[in-house]
Amino acid sequence: MRLVFWFFLLLNLAFFYWQYSQPQKAEPPLLQTEALPSGVERLVLLRERGLGTASQTQAVPNIPQPVIAQPSPEPSTPTGAQVSQEVAPALIPLKAEVLPEPEPPPPIVMACFTLGPFKDEADAGGMYKALLALDIRAEQRLSERRVLKGYWVFLPPLKSYADARRKVQALQEKGLDDMYIMGKGEVANAISLGLFSRKSTATERFNQVRRMDPATMMQPRYRDVKEKWLDLTVDSAQTEKIAGITALADRQPGVELIQRKACK
Repeated sequence: MRLVFWFFLLLNLAFFYWQYSQPQKAEPPLLQTEALPSGVERLVLLRERGLGTASQTQAVPNIPQPVIAQPSPEPSTPTGAQVSQEVAPALIPLKAEVLPEPEPPPPIVMACFTLGPFKDEADAGGMYKALLALDIRAEQRLSERRVLKGYWVFLPPLKSYADARRKVQALQEKGLDDMYIMGKGEVANAISLGLFSRKSTATERFNQVRRMDPATMMQPRYRDVKEKWLDLTVDSAQTEKIAGITALADRQPGVELIQRKACK
């Protein structure tokens, strides 16, 4: 047995001596480096720069790692029970809460007035300034109207001045006086018996001459007068301003405060 043991021991030693005495072949590198294009630096590992230790690695700033988007799981096809549970709430009508609408403010009702007439520009200007003091703006308006001048008693025009002259002499013989022969216009050769402001006085004169000449006539006479007015508009709720306008009209003789039906 010992001889066998020593035989195999010597055989192993001879095999190991032969193996290690053979020349070693150069092994190819694990990674083949390709030639880089000009201007591109080769990637150097940290351990090659001497930064592989733990203390040196801590000084290197954290480099954010790229986030790899994970594919979203495909939605599973809902079953009939799931569809009914999802669609059913949408079919139930929701009752919205109805808020009460705010009440609209009451409408503004305007009151329109006219002050006048004024005899001249000075009276109208004074009233205009008094209204401005009450914070009321007025518009001046000039109007023209016919006013009764009086009642005229007369004899209608005759054919000529000579005929009118003979008529006057005949009436004078009967005791009538205050007569005048008109010489112009449509009433030329008419005999004026007087112009009276009061109708009663004109009627007495008419009756007096009519007993002497049945052709005697009486008619009213008018004249055109230009007047100044002040038109103003006030909120009907502003009773204090309306009272102030009334007080101003009462202090002005001959001036009336007239309320208009419609505002222009």
